[in-house]
Amino acid sequence: MGELKVTASHESKLSKVLQTILHVTFPIWGIMGPVAFFGMFAIGVYGLWLKQAEVLSFPGLSQYIGVMLACLLIPIACLVVVRGLQKNSLCLDKNGILVPFEFENFLRLRRYYPWGDITKISIANTGRNNNWQQQNLILYTKKGSPVSLGLSHYKPADIEQMLVSFDMWAQSAERDSTVSALHHSIRSSSGTRQGISYTDMWEDELRRRFSPAAFMPLEPGRILRNGSVKVVRQLALGGLSAIYLCQLQDQKLVVLKEAVVPEDCAENVREKARELFSREAELLSKLSHPSIVNVLDSFVDSGRSYMLLDYVAGQDLRQYVRQNGVPGETMVIDWSIQIANIMKHLHEQDPAIIHRDLTPDNLVLRDDGLIVLIDFGAANEFISKATGTFVGKQSFIAPEQFRGKAVVQSDIYAFGCTLFFLLTGREPEALATSIPKEFNANVSDELNEVVVSCTQMEAADRFQSAAQLIPVLRRIAAAAFGVA
Repeated sequence: MGELKVTASHESKLSKVLQTILHVTFPIWGIMGPVAFFGMFAIGVYGLWLKQAEVLSFPGLSQYIGVMLACLLIPIACLVVVRGLQKNSLCLDKNGILVPFEFENFLRLRRYYPWGDITKISIANTGRNNNWQQQNLILYTKKGSPVSLGLSHYKPADIEQMLVSFDMWAQSAERDSTVSALHHSIRSSSGTRQGISYTDMWEDELRRRFSPAAFMPLEPGRILRNGSVKVVRQLALGGLSAIYLCQLQDQKLVVLKEAVVPEDCAENVREKARELFSREAELLSKLSHPSIVNVLDSFVDSGRSYMLLDYVAGQDLRQYVRQNGVPGETMVIDWSIQIANIMKHLHEQDPAIIHRDLTPDNLVLRDDGLIVLIDFGAANEFISKATGTFVGKQSFIAPEQFRGKAVVQSDIYAFGCTLFFLLTGREPEALATSIPKEFNANVSDELNEVVVSCTQMEAADRFQSAAQLIPVLRRIAAAAFGVA
């Protein structure tokens, strides 16, 4: 349900030279200029006060004022340029693209283009060969001249993310074969991170939340829900659900979750699975919490059951750790308090809602730092018992949940396993007590003890509720980092 947000740094050689010049000459324009301005201003005021025009007689009053203003405006202009060059990036999101300032296009005042304004995306060669560093990305718009972006200003990984984002968001824009050729060239180059392309990482972020399964997915362009939902592309498939990115009434991006039941299941099993899927939709639609994905609707179309959910932009915590490494303990504690509050909200419902799949794959980190729970595992438990094939992430499953007797403390076990993963970057050992300090000596004793307590084999030996756990986490945060 999340996408990688693209912010590509614009690395023009000319802008680097200009930044260097401005930094080297800072004592002149950044210090001497303002000092000269205030000095001349003081002399002028003093001369007017004494009514001694001769004070301003050289080189004349108008010239005097002009030099004084130049001493003020030049530093301001230099600061604006320095600030602009430092933040001169290409940014893409689901709404549009913000192009960077380029000296080659300094007369172009417009920098932001909604996706609906872009009619065509193409690649143009500026050199004698097909090297991507000698190519320009051309964006044709409904109004005005095309926007040309030199690819030599960007890293290969950033270019790949741009092209993936075009596939995601610029659905209405025409693309010729040059775009596909560039994408293939970039993916085949040595610029991918650790042998994994950003396209692979982006798709893996979505697939990783679900296990693979055999199923005939909906094709792009398929129209559902009386013409109001259009399938853009399949995102993931596995367990009991297929996930699609869709457009709601050709505007808002949403996520469509489809109930998927193995074809070889008995009919009574299939009916029970559909019932649990509908129950999950009804359950989620009644929840109101900023950190739990909103269910917009549930419906049946052509004999298939669907759930329509809000689109949550961000990365799941597993993908975050994979790309950025183990986060600092301050960040983990902040996330743990957020996740514990989500558990508290679920467990205090009447009857209590047991999530059953509280893992890094189902927790998405939004750009504003908010953790959002995006998927529930209620139906997985039934299909595991009915088919004899376990569905779920075994490393995070409490012993009693394996036996089909999940309780609220089962979520606390999964919570402890999730903390272990965040603190170490390692998968927790299945059906075992997790001790993060054994793999990361920098973990504090207090937080290590929380993980150990949460992952005890017997439910009675763990924290008994999220409400009991939250004050402990807050005390750790206050003692170690001075926050409440």
